Amino acid sequence: MTIDSSWIACFKEEVPEAFRAAQPFRAKAVFCDGQIRLMRGNDWDFMTWDQYVWHQFHSHLKRFYEDGADTVILAFDDYAHVPEAKCMTQTKRRKHLPKLEILEREPLPPTVPSGEKWAQSIANRVFKTKVIAMVIQELPRALKLTPTQTLIIDYAGTPEEYKMVDGELRTRPLPDLAPLGEADIKFTRYAEIYRDLLVDSVDGDSIPIALIHQELAFSDLTMGTMRSEDLAGAPPRICIRRITTRVDPLPKKRAKTEPAKRTFEYVNIPLLYHALRDILLQCTGRVDAPLHSKHYMCMLLGLIGLTGTDYTRSMPQVSGKTLFNLLPDLWVVLMRVYRPETGQLDVDCTADLLVAAVYANKYSAHVKASPSLQHVLLALRASKLSERTRDSLPDVPRVKCTVRNINWLIRYWRDPALVPDPLACEEGLATFGYVRRRGVVEYSH
Repeated sequence: MTIDSSWIACFKEEVPEAFRAAQPFRAKAVFCDGQIRLMRGNDWDFMTWDQYVWHQFHSHLKRFYEDGADTVILAFDDYAHVPEAKCMTQTKRRKHLPKLEILEREPLPPTVPSGEKWAQSIANRVFKTKVIAMVIQELPRALKLTPTQTLIIDYAGTPEEYKMVDGELRTRPLPDLAPLGEADIKFTRYAEIYRDLLVDSVDGDSIPIALIHQELAFSDLTMGTMRSEDLAGAPPRICIRRITTRVDPLPKKRAKTEPAKRTFEYVNIPLLYHALRDILLQCTGRVDAPLHSKHYMCMLLGLIGLTGTDYTRSMPQVSGKTLFNLLPDLWVVLMRVYRPETGQLDVDCTADLLVAAVYANKYSAHVKASPSLQHVLLALRASKLSERTRDSLPDVPRVKCTVRNINWLIRYWRDPALVPDPLACEEGLATFGYVRRRGVVEYSH
């Protein structure tokens, strides 16, 4: 699961110049999400592990060196540091697959499993860990690095750097970089190191994470004023290589013999960031709010979280496109419920003001006023909406649970090195809306 793709489509429709087929600037380093590269299509019925490493990693990373990058970072999930709440997403992904037991002492099979066996195998953490270990063992030598090229593998614990020195491949740890969990949140620290970074990741999460990092860097360099004229230096530049987002109607169905051609585009994060800030400022008549000014992307994440992420459930009947189109009606409300001093949403106010406004605006023909979320939901359940729509509406406890989940996500993506405990409690209440039941992390409501 990733963020609702309609958010990315809306961003592209509003800021098309930030989405281009050509790389917007020459990157000094390339970050590759290896967790995504572990997956492969099922179009090969027989493949050796050497072929797997070549297809999925060697040829992919080699292209970045050939395009001029001196440093490539390959990242995998460090399972010892992945937040416990992530297990909910993993369980959901695997629930349709028959369980496959793989023992730690079992070696990898002689050839790469194919078809359903591959899906079962790669969903197993023991198997996946063995594949990562095999890739790390084989890839650095297979790449045949030149003396000017560097490979960094960011996996379990401290990242490792690989370089050719006097004709010999040497490694050294990078102890200044603390262990991080998920691969897709590791790229921001390399943006700080290399300043111009290309992120190779099809995961939609990378865009809001990069936008938040851009905002934090801009805030630091302006001492919080967020004015370009106060910049004390150049913020890092990130561009993201991802599968092209379609914003036009889908084409007519191709003949079965004609394969769909996958294309890629580059998302210019600095350009997108400034354009989105301008769009959000228009929602307040271009009157900036000094206390909220350095929190706009975290506030936007508050809305993104309502439409579903790896750590939050989507609000029924609400998409990213719905919320983006409602921004002029929601942004001032969001400013009222977001607390800049803590960087968190007020749970009760968010439910009764923001989420109530979402449903009241979407179904304005059925709601006369929105004094509270409970009032809006009661009005909608008594309305002439279809029975299916009425039955899908959430209850207040679920909405408040989601708001708590969003508060955890804001803190996590804002500073991945300081992961808040998702199971924290205050006075017997789940602070972030996660609880452990029968040994498994679940939503509290």
